[in-house]
Amino acid sequence: MRAPQIPARFAPLLGFAAALALLTFSAVHASASPSPPALESFYIVTQATFREGPAWVDHVLELRPQGADVLIREIRIAPLSDDCPHHVTVRAIEKTVPSTTVQRLAGKFDLCAHPEEDIDGMINAAKKEEEINSIDDSATQTIIAVCGGEKRMYELPYPETLRFEALGLADSKVAKYWEIAADVEADAFGSDFSLAKLTPAQDHAAQDLGAKIVPELKAGRYKQGFADADCPYAECRDHSVNSALQGYSGPIFACPKNELKN
Repeated sequence: MRAPQIPARFAPLLGFAAALALLTFSAVHASASPSPPALESFYIVTQATFREGPAWVDHVLELRPQGADVLIREIRIAPLSDDCPHHVTVRAIEKTVPSTTVQRLAGKFDLCAHPEEDIDGMINAAKKEEEINSIDDSATQTIIAVCGGEKRMYELPYPETLRFEALGLADSKVAKYWEIAADVEADAFGSDFSLAKLTPAQDHAAQDLGAKIVPELKAGRYKQGFADADCPYAECRDHSVNSALQGYSGPIFACPKNELKN
């Protein structure tokens, strides 16, 4: 049975109700608990879908300690082009920030401030009542963080499915979790940087580094951040890392002529 349509005049009331529910949830879970544990490392897997260009793009952004320094790594997995969907590229870039910690670089995001169940509760309370029929040019994200030796997973759904005004009222920092990957990338590599827009020389370097990282991807280093579905050439939205890599065979810069779309 189709769900009844809610009159438009009641939409503001629903928004207020969602905000009130979230504020109540936050108040109930707030306590005089000790300071949150330090953020030791984290990575974010972003799985995006598009109307134009490659149908899907997966990103991994990771911050992890290397001795007294911090390694920032970004990986982009995607079809070479929309005309070449079964030939996948893996591009990567890395930067080492000396004499610092992950907590110092990303502490403003408070990734360790809330247990998993609290984040899940806020997100569920902020979900829109109406069904979203079509979502394109958007992305889900999964954050895997190590807080004081404990691994946590925060699953961030498509932004279109949430009432962000209500989530922001409940906890403005949690509402900004969807912006962490873009903010860290801009701070580390520049606001105009994109692994999708490289010069030929940069592309060769990025794919060479990507080829060195592929064994880690196949070994499951970031598996928990990807969805579980195994489907041919990552054709399903919520696909696994193995599906994403099915069309990968090494650096590639032009689609074979026999693979081009008619």
